[in-house]
Amino acid sequence: MTGAALVLIARALHVLSSVIWAGFVMLVGFWFVGSEVADGPERSRWLRQAMVNRGSRIVAPAAVVSLLSGLYLFSALHRGTWSKPEFMLEFGAFAAVVSFFVGAIGSGPPEKRLAQLDAAKARGEWSREAMTEIAALERRVLITARLTAMLLFASSIAMAVAPYL
Repeated sequence: MTGAALVLIARALHVLSSVIWAGFVMLVGFWFVGSEVADGPERSRWLRQAMVNRGSRIVAPAAVVSLLSGLYLFSALHRGTWSKPEFMLEFGAFAAVVSFFVGAIGSGPPEKRLAQLDAAKARGEWSREAMTEIAALERRVLITARLTAMLLFASSIAMAVAPYL
């Protein structure tokens, strides 16, 4: 396989996986987190958690493919050159990597804890402390989901404008 064919395959994988990753995160971050799209906050949280649980099976591998293919593309196409387009690509890559870790660390554990608290409530094990913890976890999920979405939005814009600089 030629170098050009590898670059084309990597670019196709990068674009497709990035669209899946960024699109899902932006949809969840800007639409489903912090808004009551269903009947009440508990139902809204359940809907968001169901989406994230099911979507993560596709989105997490897409994020990894996006990061790895982007790394390959940058090393294959831009190694040793430092101009405005490369700087913009680096900014986009940095924003994407940061968003990956913010999403994984900032939203993942709180979402799991929220699911545990919801299960405890369903079993009748409920307290005022649990309500306070849910409110704090919801705020954390809101902040990290929106931050992750904004970072991926900035990354998308940087990648889109880089060739025109």
